[in-house]
Amino acid sequence: MGLWTERRREPGWVLLPLRLFLGVVFLDAGISKIADKRFLDDASPTSMHANVLAIKGASPIGDLLGPVADHGALFGILLAFAEIAVGLGVLLGVATRLAAVGGMVLSLSLWLTVSWQANPWFTSADVVYLVALTPLAIAGTGGVLSLDGWLANAAVRRPGRGREHTRRTLLTGAVAVLGVAVVGAASLVRRRSVSTAEPDSSGSGTASTGVLAKVSEVPVGGAKQVTDPTSGDPAWVLQLTPGQFTAVDAVCPHQGCPVNFASADAGFICPCHGSTFDSTGKRLSGPAQRNLQAISVAADGTEIRRT
Repeated sequence: MGLWTERRREPGWVLLPLRLFLGVVFLDAGISKIADKRFLDDASPTSMHANVLAIKGASPIGDLLGPVADHGALFGILLAFAEIAVGLGVLLGVATRLAAVGGMVLSLSLWLTVSWQANPWFTSADVVYLVALTPLAIAGTGGVLSLDGWLANAAVRRPGRGREHTRRTLLTGAVAVLGVAVVGAASLVRRRSVSTAEPDSSGSGTASTGVLAKVSEVPVGGAKQVTDPTSGDPAWVLQLTPGQFTAVDAVCPHQGCPVNFASADAGFICPCHGSTFDSTGKRLSGPAQRNLQAISVAADGTEIRRT
């Protein structure tokens, strides 16, 4: 009883709940990316490609994201594999410090891109993950319920450098096989692609004050992405019914990511955190708690202006 009481005071037990939570979070993040075919489909409004294009302009490292946007599927797969590796390392206690540092790099990258516009800044979940991983990067698992700890104890019980090397090699191989199995299982449950409309993001309004777009640029039943000349925010101008134009501010009220237009029926989707809105901007689901801000517009025959 005394020994158990003493062991419970070891730092590794204090870190165990944190390991369980972070391991599950990173595993879920990686598996969901592999399992969702839309994430690797550049034509989807929730893909890695669309995500990068949505945040590139506001990110402080936006100039470095060109290759990521050009090869969205490749970087999406690499991101998913990295998240799965971090999750397994933290959860099973294999190279925990290395896994934690890798998770910190991922969290920092996501903070500087996906959640950079979170206001206040400390509401960004990626900042929380970045800080939460620091105890594991410093202390590891403390030998508690970890495969690294098991290896260390085995080496003490049965000394022998060659034997320890064999155990570590076998353990590393087993974890690698488990990671491949997780990726394979996620691939098998990959959901069917969702047919989406590729948003036209080539325009940004005209130079005229208050003009959002030309009437000819907005397709019937579709939308055009523009820049609101008044606020400087990205916006969408829609013509869901012939001759009737509406507009919404494209900034997601959750953490500031620009939303993408999927279709007249599907509405808008935030590529960063998955919030969805109907074609009028009304919130349907996701972490966002408010609707997209409506913009009052009128068409004069050739141009669509704010009113």
